Amino acid sequence: GIFFEFNKKTIDEWEKHFNFEHIHKIVERFNELRKIRGLDEIKNIKNKFFLIHTFSHLIINQLSFSCGYGNSSLRERIYCNSNSNENSMEGVLIYTASGDSEGSLGGLVREGEPKNLIKILKKMLRKAKVCSYDPVCIDHKQQGLNGTNASACHACCHLPETSCEESNQLLDRTTIIGNFKNNTSGYFKDLDDE
Repeated sequence: GIFFEFNKKTIDEWEKHFNFEHIHKIVERFNELRKIRGLDEIKNIKNKFFLIHTFSHLIINQLSFSCGYGNSSLRERIYCNSNSNENSMEGVLIYTASGDSEGSLGGLVREGEPKNLIKILKKMLRKAKVCSYDPVCIDHKQQGLNGTNASACHACCHLPETSCEESNQLLDRTTIIGNFKNNTSGYFKDLDDE
């Protein structure tokens, strides 16, 4: 698989300039739904989780095009501690849980090499900018399962159920690409400007 680690200082700087109001409402709704279902544990979901989780979905979709795996064969493991600021984690592991029936593990690992990775990231960003449901998708701030996504839908961000740890919830494409209507910059603005 491929492990992506985000730079904590860059995330901290980005968080200072991103409007998280709609994300806070989604987290409240997500936890309300957990209470209704009788789940005792309230999740302390940090803002950066939306960034890392959405990145995971977008990169899985791009990698499935690039290395021959169906996106249902690739899985995510999000590393984003929510209970403590100590030993901060900001990463995601993309891996395959199936044999070589749909591609080659070597193909996935090869895409993680630095010379290939920058191309993959740029293609991912280019695709993330446009969703076939825009402007509805990019402007909608409570969509998906029980309204627990912002700018994320089946056409741009959702994955098969077996691939996602959170059942295609807690996603927001604007954390990646920004939203010019709200004058909000995405995390990958510098790479996107190149």
